[in-house]
Amino acid sequence: MSLRVRPVARSGAADGRQRRTQAPQGTRAVCEAACRGVRGRCVPFAAGEGVHRLWGTALFSHASLGVNLLGGSRPHIGAVAVATPRRSLARPGRRSATTSVLALPGHKDDELARFMATELARELGMTVVVTAGVHLAGARASDIAAVLRTAGDAVKAIRALAASVRAEKRRGR
Repeated sequence: MSLRVRPVARSGAADGRQRRTQAPQGTRAVCEAACRGVRGRCVPFAAGEGVHRLWGTALFSHASLGVNLLGGSRPHIGAVAVATPRRSLARPGRRSATTSVLALPGHKDDELARFMATELARELGMTVVVTAGVHLAGARASDIAAVLRTAGDAVKAIRALAASVRAEKRRGR
């Protein structure tokens, strides 16, 4: 499985034809400018293909992570989730996370934001904020399941980015 950063996504139009959906242009430059002088690192990521493709940015700071997750034909802000790691109540010795979610009225991005924030906080051991907005017109249950699977791939990509950011910190960059 390959997770590559690509500037352009493909999205299905209502008539079934493929149309281009632009991911934010110059995302890396915007990330670098926002983080200049800050002890943090902003990195673009992408996962998936076609209409189920997700992309965004991950801002790593001292002990926290901010993720902006976008996708579909009309990327937007639909929900925000904040997760903080804690010891598991059910499985001693394991890490879990407590997550709070705010969904905008009429938006269904809350489960996506909750899933990503919880998984990243649990796996990375840091506070995580995920802002999610993925719009798939006429989405079926299979589309929602595919987006959640792609979100799992995005979590893996962000986890790999976290490892490289930590390695850079150890090298003194």
